[in-house]
Amino acid sequence: MKSRLLLALVLGLASSQAIGAKARTASDWLQVEMAGPSSALVGRVYREQLLAWYRDSGTMDEAELKTLPEAEYFAFRPDLTRFAIDRGDMAGQWTFSAPQTGQWPDSAVQIVDRSDTINYRILVRIYCDPAQAACRKLRDDTAAMAPPEPPTHPDTVSYAAWRALVEKEACTPGPKAMPAPPYPVSMARAGEGGRVQLQLLVNACGEVRAVRLSESSGYPLLDQSAITTAWRWRTQSERQPSGATVKVPVDFVPPPEAVQAHRTERPGR
Repeated sequence: MKSRLLLALVLGLASSQAIGAKARTASDWLQVEMAGPSSALVGRVYREQLLAWYRDSGTMDEAELKTLPEAEYFAFRPDLTRFAIDRGDMAGQWTFSAPQTGQWPDSAVQIVDRSDTINYRILVRIYCDPAQAACRKLRDDTAAMAPPEPPTHPDTVSYAAWRALVEKEACTPGPKAMPAPPYPVSMARAGEGGRVQLQLLVNACGEVRAVRLSESSGYPLLDQSAITTAWRWRTQSERQPSGATVKVPVDFVPPPEAVQAHRTERPGR
């Protein structure tokens, strides 16, 4: 099963959605299903996606990769909780809940986009134990989720319907917050950096509702750090008439001493 990191579609949780008279109501576009307690399934899917990411990203050498399939456990990555599966029974956009230390995730949300060129439709399956309070909260939060971006072309009616929901959704203004993404220590020490160009769709209060990678830095770890952090940004402090698309460059500049050390180690460059 091949995976790719989720870049455009992602689960966004919000308290409520209020839309204009001509826009769709939540019940028109959102269907929520409880898949029941499936901890073994959730753990397996997460393990497969994380392993595939390690293989595709080049962050591990072949010797390390060979040990992972047989490992009973390898560390949960809080920066890698969202994956897109593009085929098979598990196809959809997955968001995994953080587990207890030393365990695999046992709950997750799967978003299945059923939009066509005319209708905007989202099916969400929730995998968790209904008897647990955390599961009930996950269900309630999901029922109030912000509408995720459909994969249809921006010129289609379904895409326009989604964007209208985002641009006019109810929101509360707050302080602008755009913290810098974490700089992977290994890359900073190696003198590796670059610019990540992001394209964001924000609502009227500047809360991010979609993230696209417009231009890669050339390093998957830097790209993912910028993307993951961008989902938590608020791009403005004042409420605007509607949402908008904004472009944001993110620069990873290695420390001068690391760059010098890197050049010294590779004098031929």
